[in-house]
Amino acid sequence: MKKRCFKACEKFIDHFGYCAAFPKNLDFDQDEYADELLKCIEDDFDYTIEKYGTKVPEKKPYPTVFID
Repeated sequence: MKKRCFKACEKFIDHFGYCAAFPKNLDFDQDEYADELLKCIEDDFDYTIEKYGTKVPEKKPYPTVFID
């Protein structure tokens, strides 16, 4: 994976809290994919959900802990 694409993936994970799905084609344009991830961050909207089928994990509330 190219360094630029790797950095964009890291930024995406930091921003949204989950990893975006990769294109189905193994030989995809990594620069174009990195641009798409950075656009998602810039717009604060995950376009990869429709385009690549990213599954957004359910956010579970923190468990309540009682200390006696």
